[in-house]
Amino acid sequence: MGKHEKGSSKDLANRTKSKGLQKLKFFCQMCQKQCRDANGFKCHLTSEAHQRQLLLFAENSNSYLRQFSNDFEKNFMQLLRTSYGTKRVRANEVYNAFIKDKGHVHMNSTVWHSLTGFVQYLGSSGKCKIDEGDKGWYIAYIDQEALIRKEEDQRKQQQEKDDEERHMQIMDGMVQRGKELAGDDEHEYEATELIRDTPDQKIQLDLNLGILDRKLDVKSGVASAKISIFDMPKVKKEDPDEPGPSQPSRKSGKKRSRSRSPAAKKFSKKSALDEIKEMEERKKERKNRKDYWMREGIVVKVITKSLGSEYYKAKGVVRKVVDDYTAQVKLDDGTVVKLDQEHVETVIPSLGRQMMIVNGAYRGQEATLESIDEKRFSLRLKIASGPTRGRQIDVPYEDASKLA
Repeated sequence: MGKHEKGSSKDLANRTKSKGLQKLKFFCQMCQKQCRDANGFKCHLTSEAHQRQLLLFAENSNSYLRQFSNDFEKNFMQLLRTSYGTKRVRANEVYNAFIKDKGHVHMNSTVWHSLTGFVQYLGSSGKCKIDEGDKGWYIAYIDQEALIRKEEDQRKQQQEKDDEERHMQIMDGMVQRGKELAGDDEHEYEATELIRDTPDQKIQLDLNLGILDRKLDVKSGVASAKISIFDMPKVKKEDPDEPGPSQPSRKSGKKRSRSRSPAAKKFSKKSALDEIKEMEERKKERKNRKDYWMREGIVVKVITKSLGSEYYKAKGVVRKVVDDYTAQVKLDDGTVVKLDQEHVETVIPSLGRQMMIVNGAYRGQEATLESIDEKRFSLRLKIASGPTRGRQIDVPYEDASKLA
């Protein structure tokens, strides 16, 4: 039977029918031919063109099955990634959207005999998360590129953390060596009471401090030949009311050694290494201070009443961190709930117990609780591991929580 004339009503009707999706059981994948009914499909199977394709298939059937299976999986995963992303969706819904394309690779030409087998394959290969519900199988696409980026970021953060720890070790060693070299050279000064012999007596300060005991010819302004110009002591600035070097003193003044206040004494002991160390601490604090703090293994307390009065003020252990702000918490009675960090708070244990620092410069390190300052709402912790082991720090209540 010949074809109808192009543009005729019968030809337009046939074109309209061919655009729609026909029955899958009347489709030949080897010839990529769609038949409308059983009679047409039977005629196709007995045709010479189909017989030639079967001979090619019989020579290397595994190669054809592998090719069809790869094409089916590739197109299915592309549709899942572009249309649904990482959202959890029914597998049957995705399959119905996939077969709407008239030229898609049919499942009966692949190694999978059913959609269930294909879904289980995606789950076992790690390409999708699968679970079975009341309405069938559900799948969620796993973005491998996002996982690779996340692993790369974690590796970089760990490398930066190791570099910072090594830098802190070097700084601590330099500070310790500086203290050892100083030894007994540091002089302790104490403030003494100011005593005058007469009410109008003037006080003179000895700025030489006994460092250099050499004589300087003030009249000539030239130092002794045995003294280098770099060893000359600093000349005290003259007071207009005091007699000059060539004038006799009209009043005798009593010299007293210089004394320092406790604040000046503390400031003088602060070396350059200590300042560098404080600068590194501030830099580390700015870098590790985040607006999220939930971590696995810590104990938290529920402070929301949305779960009911029986769970208000209940304590639990963080079992899994879903994202930066949400985590699964297993309460003391065994109930597992998903909570936001705004609905929980940190827990302070008794003295001597282990805690986890969840925010700030020492984020992620374990420490021992030494004392509690209720007036300042802070905790005195002692680092229990790492290069800074043994260091004592003060952190707010919300920056540390009890370990399970």
